[in-house]
Formats: sequence, structure tokens, C-alpha cells
Amino acid sequence: MTAVLIDCDPGIDDALALALAVASPELDVRAVTCVAGNRPVAITAANARRLLDLFGRPDIPVHAGAARPLLYPQARTNLVHGEDGLGGVSLGGDARPVATPGLAAHAADALAHLLLSPLGTDLTVVAMGPLTNLALAEIRHPGLLARARSLHIMGGAAHCPGNVTPAAEFNFWADPAAAHVVLTAGAKLEVFPLDVTSQAAMTPAWLAALAAQPTRSAQALAAMLAVYGEQDPLLHDACPVAALLRPQLFSGRTGRLEVDWRPGPDEGCCRLHQDGEVNAALYTGLDTDGLLSLMAERLARLP
Repeated sequence: MTAVLIDCDPGIDDALALALAVASPELDVRAVTCVAGNRPVAITAANARRLLDLFGRPDIPVHAGAARPLLYPQARTNLVHGEDGLGGVSLGGDARPVATPGLAAHAADALAHLLLSPLGTDLTVVAMGPLTNLALAEIRHPGLLARARSLHIMGGAAHCPGNVTPAAEFNFWADPAAAHVVLTAGAKLEVFPLDVTSQAAMTPAWLAALAAQPTRSAQALAAMLAVYGEQDPLLHDACPVAALLRPQLFSGRTGRLEVDWRPGPDEGCCRLHQDGEVNAALYTGLDTDGLLSLMAERLARLP
């Protein structure tokens, strides 16, 4: 079983990724940390708690983290997922309070607590939002991220156009300085850019099969995807989780990955170089049918 911490900004595709993680017995989700991204951090953290409750995992602690990027006074957010981040789909009830027995409250502190513990070298961090929480933890504890078993990161657009500017994907653009800190931290990086997540397309038949399931989880996810799929029918954030379960679904190459973190037209742009020290595996190929099959199998296990 792989111990996992998930850093996210729910977000509808984050919801699918969380569902996949908690429905997979191979993964032991130790904590969920949240960052401002798809929506402000108060909303993303509340969404994570509601989602975990819906999926039958209220035992997983949720930690709210960074409310803004490292170098900017305001969060960079979007409305792709609606004002509430979940397409206006009610999950019922109020979000439970942050559950942090034995752990510090802020997401960066929770991450540091786990990575500095005896578990740390066996912990995989899955990051599918802006990388501010990870960067803050690394700045406070230099060398921290290199302790992790690996970092699975959804972010960047290496050989394709971005989705927020021509050069940049949203997560890297939302906090490019944080992305730079993380990419240069000496950790084992496995990066899932738009190059590969743009192939993770839901099909009408797959969506219909999900909507036909009678469970509360399936009904809520199908309702979210009915909204989200009209704009972006891609399972971006499911990819770094799925790679922990079925690595053979993905292909790519290694190299030196860097991000342009300075303000300007290329802010948030990432590039994979073949010279210099290798710091990342960058994935560009996907067995889409295999991913959809895995998702369908695991989502059917949720309450």
C-alpha cells in the first residue's frame, strides 16, 4: 500500500481524482491539503471536506493552506468550475471543521509534519493545484521535498499550448515562483502536463454509465461533470493518481524540467531540456481507454 498526501484545489476534476484515490485500496491517503486555485482556499478546503464525507472517508484530515501565490498579493483563480468550485452541485450539509489531531493546522505544516516523520521517505505527494503549499514547506525546511518517495504533479504544458495563456497551464501560471521552488528542490518528480491530460477525455458513454449508477457519490460526480464537461471534458487531475495505480497507462521521457517564473508573456511556461541534470519524468502519452476503465471500476466502489 502506498502512503499518499494529496494537495489540491477542488475543483471538479480534483473531485474525480479524490474519488479515485479513496476508492483504491492500493492507496493510503494520510491527509488532504488545500490551496487557492480553482477557487479561494476557504472554498477549496470546504469542498475537500464535503467530498471526503460524501465518499465515506470523513476520517481523512483536511488542511487549508496558502491563500495567495508567493509573489502576488491576490490569488489567481478562475470560474471554470463555477462560483462554488463544484458546478453548483450541492453535497448536502455544512463542511465539517478541519480535523487535525496531532497535526499542525496549516497545509504546509501538515506536509512538513508527515515528510519529517518516519513515514516521510515512503510518502508520495500528489499535487494537482498551484504548488504554493509545497513551496512554502520547502522554503521553511530546505531539503524537505527530496525526502518524499516521489512528487506526482499535474501542471505545465511542455509541447502544447497552455490553457490560461498561450504559454502556460493554469497551475504553473497561478504560482510560477512556487513551481520553480518545487522543480529545483531535488525531489523525484513525475509531472503530468497538458500534453498528457489533454488525452484524458471523458466520452458520452462513460458519462452516461456513471450517471446510471444509483450511489450518492456517482450521482453527485455525474452532476458536476455535466456542468464541467461542457467546457473541459478532461480528467486532468485523475492522471497523477491513476499513474500510482496503473503506471503502464502512461509514457513519456526524462529530462531537466524548468519553469519561467518571472512576470511576462512566458510566465508559467515550462520546458523539458535534454542537457544538464535530469530532474523529472514528463508524461506525454496515455492509454485513454485504460484510464476510463480504471475510473469506472473504482468509482463504482464508492457509497
